[in-house]
Amino acid sequence: MWAAAVVDQELIRTGADPDLDHTGWPTVHVPGHWGQTEPFADTDGPVLFRRTFTYDVAPEPTRTWLCLDGVIAQSDVWLNGDYVGSTNGYFVPHRFDVTEVLSKATTNEHVISIEVTASEQGDGRTKKSFTGSLQAGPLAPDGCPGGIWAPIRLEESGPVGIQHARLLCTEANPTNAVLKHRVVLDATDASEIEIVTSVTGPYGKAVAGGVETFEVAQGENRFEWTTSIDAPELWWPATRGDQPLYDVSILVRDAEGSRSDRREWRTGLRRVNADGFTWRVNGERLFAKGISIGPQSRFLASFSPERIAEDLQAVRAAGLDLIRVHGHIAPPALYEEADRLGLLIWQDLPLVGGYAITSRRTARATAREAVDLLGHHPSVAVWCAHDEPNGQPLPEPVAPDEADGDNAASDVGLSPLPSLGRSLGRHILPSWNRSVLDPIIRRELRSADSTRTVIARSGSLPMLTDTSGSDAHLWLGWHNGTPEDLAEVLRSWPRLGGFLGGFGAQSVTEQWWDEDEPTWPRSQAGAFERYLPRRAYADGMAWAFATRAYQSDLIRRHIETLRRLKYRPTGGFCLVALADAEPEGGFGVLEFDRTPKPAFSALTDACRPVIVVTDVPPHITSAGEQLSFDVHTVSDLPAELTDATVTAIARCGTWSTSKTWRGNLPADTCQLAGTLSFEVPPLNGLLTIDLELRAAEWSATNRYQTVVIPPAETLKRTGV
Repeated sequence: MWAAAVVDQELIRTGADPDLDHTGWPTVHVPGHWGQTEPFADTDGPVLFRRTFTYDVAPEPTRTWLCLDGVIAQSDVWLNGDYVGSTNGYFVPHRFDVTEVLSKATTNEHVISIEVTASEQGDGRTKKSFTGSLQAGPLAPDGCPGGIWAPIRLEESGPVGIQHARLLCTEANPTNAVLKHRVVLDATDASEIEIVTSVTGPYGKAVAGGVETFEVAQGENRFEWTTSIDAPELWWPATRGDQPLYDVSILVRDAEGSRSDRREWRTGLRRVNADGFTWRVNGERLFAKGISIGPQSRFLASFSPERIAEDLQAVRAAGLDLIRVHGHIAPPALYEEADRLGLLIWQDLPLVGGYAITSRRTARATAREAVDLLGHHPSVAVWCAHDEPNGQPLPEPVAPDEADGDNAASDVGLSPLPSLGRSLGRHILPSWNRSVLDPIIRRELRSADSTRTVIARSGSLPMLTDTSGSDAHLWLGWHNGTPEDLAEVLRSWPRLGGFLGGFGAQSVTEQWWDEDEPTWPRSQAGAFERYLPRRAYADGMAWAFATRAYQSDLIRRHIETLRRLKYRPTGGFCLVALADAEPEGGFGVLEFDRTPKPAFSALTDACRPVIVVTDVPPHITSAGEQLSFDVHTVSDLPAELTDATVTAIARCGTWSTSKTWRGNLPADTCQLAGTLSFEVPPLNGLLTIDLELRAAEWSATNRYQTVVIPPAETLKRTGV
């Protein structure tokens, strides 16, 4: 527990004074956030944290370091009244040499003071703070996230300390794997040192290592070397294999041969590449099925390892291969669990929306620090520099009560064409963020980590002259168009289908529906008004049920369409959210309390390794119409399925027609089984199309429905 106070003019002058009496101040927990404590729940800071502690200074040549693993977002640090340094970057560990400061103390009682700032980011012209989706974007958590959210401690070393360390797997195959080490050392004097590398295999046996000798100068020194591992056990995504993990350590020994400092990692050995959104792991192609995980709360310290493990196990249960850590760097437990479970990670840097011209230096440092922190995790497959640098490519619908003047929408909430033109213009014309900042960050990421694919931006429309790559955020059926439009849009503009990273719909949790005053999930009133207007339903419960059914149907249709386009040109997809960030509802397929929604079942069914699909039938058809459906089989299995049987049956009342195809299903592909064609019978009611696939131990079923009504001439004749 630390004493805390909102900084005022008096504390600006006296806050670092070791004699300042803070015994009557409110207390906050570290790690934690000031917003979790009632006296500070509504403040944006800055807040001063103070604590008295006992520490006996070690004799020379031992050095003492003050380590801060995470502060949101910037801070200034004093120890015993002496200024130690500043931190910038909420996920970046900082290490300060406080040996001299502590040695001046006359007792073993010490006082640490940390002033933490987490001001609002501002707009694109002034924004320089890289807290990403913690503070930016339409679904950023409300309130200030400020605090010391990760551990803070004292560490001791010898005369040579490790300031920064990086571990990357640069090569991995069944014969050999190569680890690349990079360290930045801080030495008190020039001397000769040894660095001992040790690699322990999955079963506790030493498998590689060595001793490197280096000459260090006083101050900062940088060194790189590699370690080779024979006959490695490769790390695979869970859908393709096992997840053996190796323990790696480096030990720095000073000129006397004594231990000076040490770093440890747990890593996996694999090669991963997603250039052009064709994902390959250890040389094998993979259709990446993913889902985004954003900050569920501004309080990162409240995410327990148990909750993180529960979420990632739900991802595995849904049959997904990939999680996108959207617009932020998550707590360490997420990456450790993904390594263990065999989930790939699309890792965003914490850049969302536009940034100021003066932000480039901080952006480059952010990229390097992210590689240092996460580069050793085998689950991290892709770096993405910037999310929606120019906003959404297509305008969102406007709720009627939010529209006015030139932005007035129609009665269904459509945005006008001028707004569409402006949105597209932001993605076609050159801009500081897209044309200058993003390439700078991309180069920095590639320089720091040549082992992974780097995507310059997310959510930009892929132009013919743009070779840097971007996933598409189309939001068909929620912000624009209908779910059925996806196939036609991708047929007209195939490059949009390389990787779809923005799709989904919100749904409302039933217990949060209020008959008198509906509780809308954040920022989506316009979309609800367009696609699921409350006035169209008899009561709130019926409306809430409809939102959940619509979400399920949209997710299923999008995924089936994308899987039918497997590798031609689609390399995968990423659904917008795993869990709701609010109890009222949201984009998640899990509710806020992790209860599965109907959409979770729809997602799981659409992502099974083997599925059978066909064209989505029209909502309504009539007797006498000719219908034709192409039936496809999709397999993500690495081996061929032989002697497969596919059956398609159309039924309406007592009428039915069917067709059967037999053959082999090639490995990891989508294949046309055949076409079911028929004339709609002269019956009214529900027409169903049932599909079934059987092959060895694998089976799959699917069902589509449409309503049959009398022909138009009959309706006209009867006055309907």
